[in-house]
Amino acid sequence: MNNSENFKLLWWVILLIVLGIYLSGRYSALIEGTPNYFDAVVFLVWIAVALAPIFKDMKLFGLHLKQDIEQMKKDLNHQLAIMKVELQSSIEVSSSNSNHVHIGANPMVPAPDSELPDIEKHIAETLKKYGVSKPTDGSTASLVGESIDRTNVELFKVRYSFEKLVNNYARLNDLDPRRNPFNRTIKLMANNGTISFELAEGILEIMAICNYAIHGEEVSSKQIKLVEKSANGLYEALKKSLKSYA
Repeated sequence: MNNSENFKLLWWVILLIVLGIYLSGRYSALIEGTPNYFDAVVFLVWIAVALAPIFKDMKLFGLHLKQDIEQMKKDLNHQLAIMKVELQSSIEVSSSNSNHVHIGANPMVPAPDSELPDIEKHIAETLKKYGVSKPTDGSTASLVGESIDRTNVELFKVRYSFEKLVNNYARLNDLDPRRNPFNRTIKLMANNGTISFELAEGILEIMAICNYAIHGEEVSSKQIKLVEKSANGLYEALKKSLKSYA
């Protein structure tokens, strides 16, 4: 194998030098624009030989230069394989969605009212399998084993207010809130100059504390104090900034 590669390299060097010598002898004719047919053929062959290592799978001075076209084929086949898997997954989810259960990688979206009776029936059948009695109308307060800290409720209100304001802005500017989470939308607004980076940073800090508390994590009294002192001002500043783009 090494002999074969060395042989290729030797012939490549010889052809390159021989053709180069011929073209150098015809340099004046080439510069004056009066080459003959053979000059043109030799020049094209010389170009092809010079570029051969880039497009051929051979070793040159210890470097293994792979064929670009083959690499592009491999990349394309890889992408097609990924698309095939994603398509199959999508088809499988759609096939198993006969009961209107919204399961998938996309953000969860509430079902329309017209589908709710079927969903309620599906839930009742599922609970029956687990030995749970049929759902009844009533309060959801019993879902929480302990009383919810009033502070967490207030932090939820802060998050809700900011998200509602940002989502309204997103819809007015052809941004789908379901595909652009709050944090991403805030960063987009900062990048395009809708709001300042300082304002975006403050809002994201406040929202991080709110999200942490809402998801059942402990937050410190100083973090809560920061939200209480800063949330209203940041909200008004954001609202004022977005009025110009409403």
